[in-house]
Amino acid sequence: MVVTILSIDGGGIRGLLPARVLQEIRFRLEKRGERRAYSELFNLVAGTSTGALIALAVSLRNKDGSECFPSEMIVDLYKSRSAEIFPLSYQSALHTAVQAFRNKYSAEPFEKLLLDFFGDKKLSDAGTNLLITSFDTNSMQPHCMKNRIPKEKWNDDPDFLMRDAARASAAAPTYFSPAFISSIESPQLKYSLIDGGVFASNPAGLAYVEATKIFPDEKEFLILSLGTGKSRHGYSFEEIHGWGYVEWVNPKKGFPIGAIMSAGQSEAVNHQLSRLDNVRFIRINTILHENSISIDDAGRDHISTLLKTADLMINSNDELLEETCEILSQFH
Repeated sequence: MVVTILSIDGGGIRGLLPARVLQEIRFRLEKRGERRAYSELFNLVAGTSTGALIALAVSLRNKDGSECFPSEMIVDLYKSRSAEIFPLSYQSALHTAVQAFRNKYSAEPFEKLLLDFFGDKKLSDAGTNLLITSFDTNSMQPHCMKNRIPKEKWNDDPDFLMRDAARASAAAPTYFSPAFISSIESPQLKYSLIDGGVFASNPAGLAYVEATKIFPDEKEFLILSLGTGKSRHGYSFEEIHGWGYVEWVNPKKGFPIGAIMSAGQSEAVNHQLSRLDNVRFIRINTILHENSISIDDAGRDHISTLLKTADLMINSNDELLEETCEILSQFH
């Protein structure tokens, strides 16, 4: 048996990129006659932040085996409802300046969207193993919310509403307030959780370790790791050598300290997983131009640019996508 893992990075509105890639993979699988839901094709699905929303969505299937949220529905969610979460009126220089003192956005529209999308579905409703990242600000520890199968073996895993898990994993500091949530079993115990991207913007490494625990006797793994794009812009010595605190955290410069830490974590994970003999690690990502790097621009022009970027991402990774479809349809 080849244990199949789907891992999806964080990246705000740029979650449209992996959503489109999954739509393309679905199209190619159906051309091969493979119509099983992603929750059947992948033994484990993991996500951080915007990737958590996608991971939760693809983990669900209907009683007839069909996908609860087809790929095109997830893509449409990003295209048609992102402006509810990231209002266009908040893209001004004034709101960016205000972000230095408080959260840029109210979490209420995001929470309403998650309620509309997931309703009262729970992690335990997932049709596959699930790993959703967040960080507990009280204990100062990573907090991963899980669904592990069979549930009888892993009955100590606390269960959460999917909408709460998505809210917690995407609670990016300075953008949204922390999520203040509880498990279904212990409503009196509250967690203060922020975006899993603070420690695992690329959750593929966590997903691999989790899969080895769930499937201890299996030796072969496929990891499909979907990125949300990376900047081609680095920071030269001449640019940064005189920077102080304000410049390192300046949103207009792409929050440099956060971008560097996120890129470092992600590239370290890619480096490690690509060198494991028992893992076929397939990383699908792309380089972003400066006009597509924003994580919270829900304007029409930016959405259009991201869709074009997704097409380039698909075309430039054609062979890897074909290999992925071959493995999923042949060995699963």
